[in-house]
Amino acid sequence: MTEEQIAREQPSIFFTKQPILNAKRSIWGYELLGAEMKGNIYEVFPQQESAAGLCSSTYQGLQEAMNRGKKIMIGFDDMSILAGLPQALPAAYGVVRVLPGFRTDGLSAALQGLRSEGYQTMVEAIPGQQLPAEICSQADIIGFDFSSGKPDQAALDQIKKYPAQMLARGLKTLEQFQATRDMGFALFQGSFFKEPECVRDRKLGSNEVARLNLFRLMEEEEVDIKDLAAAIRSDVSVSFRLLSFLNSASFGFRQNIQSIDQAIMMLGWLKLKSWLRAVLLVDMTGKDEVPQELAALSLQRGKFFELLATEYDYWGFNPSTLFLVGLFSLMDAILGMPMENVVEMLPLEAKLKVALKRDADSEYRPLFELLDCLEDADWSALEILTQKLCLDLGSVKDAFAASRNWADGFFASRN
Repeated sequence: MTEEQIAREQPSIFFTKQPILNAKRSIWGYELLGAEMKGNIYEVFPQQESAAGLCSSTYQGLQEAMNRGKKIMIGFDDMSILAGLPQALPAAYGVVRVLPGFRTDGLSAALQGLRSEGYQTMVEAIPGQQLPAEICSQADIIGFDFSSGKPDQAALDQIKKYPAQMLARGLKTLEQFQATRDMGFALFQGSFFKEPECVRDRKLGSNEVARLNLFRLMEEEEVDIKDLAAAIRSDVSVSFRLLSFLNSASFGFRQNIQSIDQAIMMLGWLKLKSWLRAVLLVDMTGKDEVPQELAALSLQRGKFFELLATEYDYWGFNPSTLFLVGLFSLMDAILGMPMENVVEMLPLEAKLKVALKRDADSEYRPLFELLDCLEDADWSALEILTQKLCLDLGSVKDAFAASRNWADGFFASRN
């Protein structure tokens, strides 16, 4: 599948994918959060035929996650559970989140049936509401949303009396993650994982310095292709990753690409540059799961900004430049350094460095606010913001879905 095909392909279901971490900050699984409204609740699957579509090859990122043994959690209301919609998920990896506002008539038996097939179930504790014992006693996970406040001791005691694992949702900071871990929670979800865990006096390794130098060489106004090809060839790791990727089924070349010079000749420098940026970023992250997740999200952000700038060309933003802004937007978390330090090493003009530091006066700030709404599944805020920016909500969602597919396609091809 070519880059253009991946970017244009639109799935029938719109969702954002949030990682769920365990206490060791390894990825336990993902929750899919959909933006389809039904009965005042946002759902991933408003119709049964949509649920069946999850198992298609379109959702290559989900299949790749399950191949790594990760769970996939999706919220269903009680009527959807009784109708058997969760069974569209593979039982070994499926986690059925029971959406709030459920009725217990027949639900307990339906959940017990799902668990007997191998599914896990999750219910959420709501402040001021008593959890039904017949539902909670058989739940594998009980969650609490910290975006609505910290649970009091009585609420915490209520959760802890059941044998289920505890999931802390809506965590925004590393301090919240550490505090909830101390409270006995075992699973953690929220934007906290995108915060840099800064190491004092952090020094870049030789691998990281080499990658940043390649970035600088690539982004020069007048690139010397011969010098660049020589620099790439001299880096065995990057050369191997790039050639392996270009020879994957995603590109479908009739003959193998055996050299960097041949790759430049067949693809052209501008197209190769896009893939090389991605390879360099991923190569900097190593093999740890969270940095790899941050790299995937960085690729998605870059492509989202690029597609949006292309769609709304009257903004005057350069799509290629915006791709770089998105690509570097999580570099502080990837490197474990404050963004103020990171931007000084990046090949960007001053106003773009200001944008990466999330300056309130930056002209790019609304784009990051769009990302926050999409990645945090704040659908009501997204609708307000798109209206404020005179954007078409459907186009924004399409660009986000296409960018997710593009990033997922990269990671599926390189594995």
